[in-house]
Amino acid sequence: MTTLIVFDIDGTLLRSVAPHQAAFLGALRDCGLTEIDSGWGGYAHHTDSWIFRQVFRRNTGRLPDEAETQKFADRLYERFLAATEREAVEQIPGAAAFLRSLAESDAYTVAFATGGMREVTAAKLAPLGVAGPVSTASDHTFREHVVREAIHQAGDGFDRVVCVGDGPWDVRAAVATGSQFIGIGESTAPFGEWFPRTRLFGSFDEIDPAADFTLAPPVGQVAAEPDADKAFSARPAPCVCWN
Repeated sequence: MTTLIVFDIDGTLLRSVAPHQAAFLGALRDCGLTEIDSGWGGYAHHTDSWIFRQVFRRNTGRLPDEAETQKFADRLYERFLAATEREAVEQIPGAAAFLRSLAESDAYTVAFATGGMREVTAAKLAPLGVAGPVSTASDHTFREHVVREAIHQAGDGFDRVVCVGDGPWDVRAAVATGSQFIGIGESTAPFGEWFPRTRLFGSFDEIDPAADFTLAPPVGQVAAEPDADKAFSARPAPCVCWN
């Protein structure tokens, strides 16, 4: 059996949520945006690009152009690097070793799907030392589309796909793509009361990647990503999620 395992990064492989959010807020302000709702979990899609575009529109009455989006991505990268040079980002226990073991096996292929922009994502992945397809918020604004892009880049022929994440948006993307799911964290609360404890791990040392991680949420317990049921368009054509 061949398996594609698609990893989220922040909070899943790295304890990088706090420095990323601080850099994100600073980058928004660097772009002259002052009216900012920092309740990040309340946005329709949990990606840097979606939230940036919504904040930009709230402040200016229009969506950002390519140059304005790149400026934001560059400032996010610069601020994240500055913060993590002072205090290195810790890995989730066992993450690097788990990735290496998968990379050394013919039975597994690794890919990454993150709500972060491309530049800051490269900085986060570099210390982990494992290559694979990478899909980011620079590719798509819908979280579910980011995951679909990673699967698309990895190619066909897998017997199953397993997503690994730490938030409810990761669960929704897994359900939407028909993937199995591994939760990373100390509590099932972020995933919902229905989420089985057997799918939750605090350390990658505890995970057997060959195990069955099929999800069977009760009807209505995993809300679909808003608008994510629209046709998925992979690059180079602009995806509908940018409209």
